[in-house]
Amino acid sequence: MSARKYSFVVGIFSVLNTVQFLIFELYQVTFIGFEEDRFSIYIEKEPGIVSWILVHRDYISHFLSVTTILVSCFLLYCIYMNVHVGLMIYAMWIFPYEIVSFSMVLLINRNTKEQFKELRYLNLIFQVSRMLLHFCSLPYVIKHAYFLYKDHKAASTAIRHRRSSISTVDSWSPVRLGAMYPKFS
Repeated sequence: MSARKYSFVVGIFSVLNTVQFLIFELYQVTFIGFEEDRFSIYIEKEPGIVSWILVHRDYISHFLSVTTILVSCFLLYCIYMNVHVGLMIYAMWIFPYEIVSFSMVLLINRNTKEQFKELRYLNLIFQVSRMLLHFCSLPYVIKHAYFLYKDHKAASTAIRHRRSSISTVDSWSPVRLGAMYPKFS
């Protein structure tokens, strides 16, 4: 398969995988029981960065997921239109997205109660597998972006040369019929 097809598959994978993780985040249980007997799966911490992340985890993950879906759709559009800018934006976005997501998983896993340690492993396995798939497919996206950049540069050079030849044709003096044919006398 060519780098274009791999990039297209990466874009589709990124959209579908992000939607999948967004659904997991929406339906993740943080409290067990009814209102009076609620039991949290997280350790209660004093106010700080970890407690802030636990409280705002949904908003952070929704922002990251929606942004990733938009960037991935823009990647697919740019692959279709042969524009290299979308591929580079995708390549630059995936690193911060995965690093922030991995940091959140590590912080949340550290504050999960011991009874739910299997949940820690599951979150970590999902996050690491997604990171590996994104980072291993990133060279194909960059390769296709480089190809489109070089192809665009060559096409713009050809257009510039074509315009200059047209402008020289327009600047020629008009040719008369007498100049084209020799006189017989």
